[in-house]
Amino acid sequence: MQSEEKIYDWIVVGGGISGIAVTEILARNGVDVLLIEKNEQLGAETSGEFHEWFHSGALQTLVPDNLLTLRYLLGATDDLLEYYNSFPNMNLAGSETGVNVSGAGWFNNDSIRYKYHVSKANPVWTALVARSASIIDQIAGHDWLRRRAGSEFGGSNFSWRRWAPYYMSQLKEKSSFFELDSTDRTMNSRLLLGDLLASCINNKAEIRVATRFLNYVEERDHVSIETDKGRIYGQQIAICSPDAISSTFNVPIKHGFAPMAVVEGVWDKSSSFVELNYVQTRCINLLAKGGGIGQAGGITLAHKSKADEYLKYIVSEHKKRNPSLRVLGSYTGIKKELVSKGQDRNYLYHIDKRSQRVWSVVLGKFSLAFSMAPEFFRRIYRENPKKVAPEAPALGDHSLLSDTTWQQIVKN
Repeated sequence: MQSEEKIYDWIVVGGGISGIAVTEILARNGVDVLLIEKNEQLGAETSGEFHEWFHSGALQTLVPDNLLTLRYLLGATDDLLEYYNSFPNMNLAGSETGVNVSGAGWFNNDSIRYKYHVSKANPVWTALVARSASIIDQIAGHDWLRRRAGSEFGGSNFSWRRWAPYYMSQLKEKSSFFELDSTDRTMNSRLLLGDLLASCINNKAEIRVATRFLNYVEERDHVSIETDKGRIYGQQIAICSPDAISSTFNVPIKHGFAPMAVVEGVWDKSSSFVELNYVQTRCINLLAKGGGIGQAGGITLAHKSKADEYLKYIVSEHKKRNPSLRVLGSYTGIKKELVSKGQDRNYLYHIDKRSQRVWSVVLGKFSLAFSMAPEFFRRIYRENPKKVAPEAPALGDHSLLSDTTWQQIVKN
């Protein structure tokens, strides 16, 4: 192992979406950055295991947190449109009546259809569904050209008068589900990450894989960082790996377990959907990937021991709806969140200053990266980052970036 003399402006630990987004926003603004990742490729583990579901906040209309998570996710769309619209593959655009997807790019023009189980004998669930559907329709018609949605929506926007018609519609519904198209979409995460990496590289960021962070010592004028490849130095360090944060600062990171099956035989004209039920373990979803491939999943479990049983339920329910489905493989995705005592989930990002030169970032949801990175820059430099990323070449089939887990299963 060798030590280096160079002192970087920033060293970023962790090569998932969190670390890549932080590195990109810093490099875009002329900061000298080194990103290190313990794996052989970037975008693995949690950033490779997830659904590729872009959360606009629709699902979080059912979360009992006074719509806080909804506002965070709407803010992420605000920031995506403001700080990432110069990327050639960023194909989401705001309009006077919602957001639109044009052509191929980061996002697919595949609105995830929400199917709420109708339970007329359960007035609490019926009211929750009515409120959720009302909010989703209001978001779908939001004027993104003139108003930021993250600060527009709050509890006062959603009175009984707004969602009463949705309540009555459920009582009149003759089928098992009350359905509507949501503002959520599927995304192409490898294309998105590839573009962010291209911007990093084009703006002189240095990236090292197969380099494991071990510890750090904060000196008077820099941070000395120990890795399994030797010692490196930075003016400041951002630890964006939940595992490294947990071990370094003794912070409890909660793990959630999301069993998923990769299936083939998805009907060509099938859209992605989620079925929502008052009994959470009866919730299932399917995200279409094209070419007859899909990801079948459900909720995130607190205990891994229950994943296999729940996966069997997920597959059996999907086969009831489409008997031609065949399972190509399965896995349990791991979600890592910073939660407070008594919390089951916390979808929000956390940017914490641990000391004068040391910061940590826990993202929560992939979709929040577009807000987290600009906010990280603001907290450090007390100004907004550049809105236009210098033009970056397409990364293409770059060996630095891993496939998603579902892609690996299909290839094998």
